[in-house]
Amino acid sequence: MKYTILNIKKAMHGQSLIELALLLPFMLVLVFGVIDYARAIQFNNILVAMSREGANLSARTSASPQVIIKGLNATAEPLLMSVNGMMYITKIMGTTVGGSVVARVELQTRQAGATTTGNNQLTSQVWVCSSWDNTTGNCKDNFSNANATLPMTLSDGDEVYAVETLYNYPVIFNYVMKTGPKLYSKTVL
Repeated sequence: MKYTILNIKKAMHGQSLIELALLLPFMLVLVFGVIDYARAIQFNNILVAMSREGANLSARTSASPQVIIKGLNATAEPLLMSVNGMMYITKIMGTTVGGSVVARVELQTRQAGATTTGNNQLTSQVWVCSSWDNTTGNCKDNFSNANATLPMTLSDGDEVYAVETLYNYPVIFNYVMKTGPKLYSKTVL
């Protein structure tokens, strides 16, 4: 009788190993997918905090936009903003034109030294500059007819700052997400 019970226990142990071998790949794919999505959520939360802090600093301090961008990018770890990200600070003024108030762009700045590949493909959704000074990060366009897209209406003389943070999320495990999403946050203050 002992011999039979030992054989049954060995057979059950072998069955458990086979079940583990069959289920482990599916469980790993599930775990790696959860890790990737959790990282994307974490990165998006960092971008939201950066855009809020950037708008707060732009509206309340006399620091130049480039100083604000550099400071926020330095605190953005684990994001690699210089490689996969872009930040825009746009100064917008409510201006009366032809009897109605429009949101007119006064100045737009992005991180200085942005390359023509990679993070340069992340464009502003408030207003798109056609010519950049990569040394200073300032837009070289003429702003006389530059109307911004804002989620609000401005009164004549209102001045707001729109801070946008964008990031190309790099997928670690491409089993669940084939390509990484483009993360975006905008704060207007």
